Amino acid sequence: MTVHKSEATRKSENRAQALVLAAYNCIAEKGFEGLRLREIAEQVGINHATLHHYFPTKEALIQAVVLYATQRLAQTVGASEGAPAEQLRAHFKLIRQQMQEEPSLFIVLTEVGMRAQRDPAIRAIASQQAERWHAFFVKILKAGIEQGDWSADLDAEAAASTIVAVIQSITLINTKLSSVRMEQALQQLERWLVG
Repeated sequence: MTVHKSEATRKSENRAQALVLAAYNCIAEKGFEGLRLREIAEQVGINHATLHHYFPTKEALIQAVVLYATQRLAQTVGASEGAPAEQLRAHFKLIRQQMQEEPSLFIVLTEVGMRAQRDPAIRAIASQQAERWHAFFVKILKAGIEQGDWSADLDAEAAASTIVAVIQSITLINTKLSSVRMEQALQQLERWLVG
């Protein structure tokens, strides 16, 4: 049996998504400190009171933005095919491409990382996505060790932690002025791991 969403349900979901995107763009431009619910509501064409129908608190909207941003990054963790080294190379290529095409994502993720230090709800969402990303790297590295791509003494857990830390650090310098440094770091990481 197929269940069809009503027009009202679709419209509500679209409005909620528009609010999340407006807040996401605001955070990318002004940081969390610049996020004003009245401005977000105006951008979407609703009044401030109506916004609370979709997100009862500012924190609820922020949590939706965090989930959206972490899911955007999680899209790079796909079902890559090929040998483990090729999967890793493909993932680095996707990260590099996403950094170039959507720098705002990495600005928002940096903001999320800083806010997660003080906000347990955001920390929980961000940590869950970070653990998935870490597990993705561990799986690839262990498969590569088994297939002889990497030395048997490579610690897959530690190597995965290093990869995540380097990429997260790169996002802190991901500006137009430092894109050369970002590219150098990713290329070096790739050379160390996949030759």
